Amino acid sequence: MLIFALLFAALGVVGALVGLGELGHPIGAHGVQSYGWGLTVNAIALAVYFLFVWTRRFHDRRT
Repeated sequence: MLIFALLFAALGVVGALVGLGELGHPIGAHGVQSYGWGLTVNAIALAVYFLFVWTRRFHDRRT
């Protein structure tokens, strides 16, 4: 679970870079910034979810 959380956090960083225009370039007349922000939101949400599940499992084992 922790590996997936780190993976999706890294995807969130890549998505933020795309959203800020630091990574990637327009394809034809289409900008990729909105796709980058969508990737960021989804990746951060999944990373938080996987961290939540991982910490919950960790705490359940200790009790």
